[in-house]
Amino acid sequence: MDYFAARSHDAWRKQFHETNPQQRDVPRMRERGGKMVDINKPWKDLDPKAKADNKIAAYAAAEAIEKYPDDREKAAAYVHKQWIKRNKGDPNQPKALFEPYAALPDVEKDKDRAHIDRMKAAFAEIKKARRAKKKVKKAPKKVAALTLDANSSVRLEAAAARLSEVLGRTISAEALLAAGVEAVLAVCDAVAPKRKRKKKR
Repeated sequence: MDYFAARSHDAWRKQFHETNPQQRDVPRMRERGGKMVDINKPWKDLDPKAKADNKIAAYAAAEAIEKYPDDREKAAAYVHKQWIKRNKGDPNQPKALFEPYAALPDVEKDKDRAHIDRMKAAFAEIKKARRAKKKVKKAPKKVAALTLDANSSVRLEAAAARLSEVLGRTISAEALLAAGVEAVLAVCDAVAPKRKRKKKR
């Protein structure tokens, strides 16, 4: 909804400036959430009340698409109907805009149609981003390899052979090495808390 609301507002403002260049820097006061705010500002500078109204409009556009996924005109008419509900108490809005969708001139209908088109574009972008995220596979974590010199390797093999003889079953050098590492780690875990306590004193 944030994605749609920001782009929708900035698109409206761009079109408004193209149609009314003399009002580019003139405050356009509208009632939003019981407060008069200037809506002729970029999204990043817009009053939170105005931003909230844009997000409500975003939900209306999403609902319109859900109700009429394959009928742009019915969806646009729904958006207009919701706009009337939100703005009926604003005396600054031209009365002509409160006519039913079918009675509006095309220039006004296009504003409602644009809401539908932009919301569909927003949905498409989000789906595309989600698909791309699923395709990205996490690189496997690199595990540091433990290498032994020739002398250590010979000693390990000999120790594994002796242990195998004592236990009466085969113990590989790799298994013996893994057991040794786990034993060292266990000792480290047992000693670590004691070191932390000493530091606190």
